[in-house]
Amino acid sequence: MIRLVVRRVAWALLIAWFVVTATFVLVAAVPADPARALAGPHATPEELVRVRAAYCLDEGVLVRYGCYVARMAHADLGESYRTRQPVTELLAAHAWPTVQLALAALALQLGFGVPLGVLAAVRRGRWPDAAAGLVGLLGASAPTFVVGSLLVWLGAFHFGWFPIAGYGDGGVLDRLWHLVLPALALAAAGTAYYARVVRTELGEALDADHVRTARAKGLPEWRVVLRHGLRGALGPLVTIAGLDLGGLLGGAVVAESIFAWPGLGRELLVASTELDVPVILGIVLVGALAISLANLAADLVVLALDPRTRGG
Repeated sequence: MIRLVVRRVAWALLIAWFVVTATFVLVAAVPADPARALAGPHATPEELVRVRAAYCLDEGVLVRYGCYVARMAHADLGESYRTRQPVTELLAAHAWPTVQLALAALALQLGFGVPLGVLAAVRRGRWPDAAAGLVGLLGASAPTFVVGSLLVWLGAFHFGWFPIAGYGDGGVLDRLWHLVLPALALAAAGTAYYARVVRTELGEALDADHVRTARAKGLPEWRVVLRHGLRGALGPLVTIAGLDLGGLLGGAVVAESIFAWPGLGRELLVASTELDVPVILGIVLVGALAISLANLAADLVVLALDPRTRGG
């Protein structure tokens, strides 16, 4: 068990390093001059030379990568080319809004997707199954920018139930009110996918021998479904939830841009348009670590839920 956990932690760190390295290479291959973006369009050649020397931009790709790794070893991600602010401070300022949005979207996906999948599995071949399938198809087919725009028009412009965009003034209720629409936009596709996964896994679990035995013993149907059937379907659901949470923590670019949510995704979009390399690499590093840690947590939960996986 301990060896399995250590091995998965090592894989998580290796994946995070690979993602950051690949991103560094891709950013370095962009045919643009970060020094020009840093010094401004009216910078003199002498100023450009000083900027390149200060930020290790006058060296080759390998040397620049070595400078970046050396700074990372000292917990220094550099300064933003755009704001001159340390990247760690910038990430800390934008990480908490992204965490709130990610947790809210995941809660909505689980809160709506799991009951919808259970209903479809219990009523297989009947109209609730068909209705759940139709809802899942619509949710999975609509991109986030379409769902987000539709929610803005309906929830904000037409009915005026929710604010159009922004983060709120800091109060708990106002923050939750601003959180509803972006969380719903992010959760639409995930809800549909979770419903399909639960429907498939639970449908197979309800046909298992131990479930038929539980029914033969006279247990109530709700206990058969929830305790004996749904528990066997939780493994794939937990794994998918871990993947989704890691991706959401890395920054939801589209939803945060539509609703002006001050998270990592929106900051990544701004940094990409202005070629702010330290910020891009910092956000990618956070995203890679978030995905790796979320997958690791999901693996540990699956190990706890299903003892059969501990022998692998």
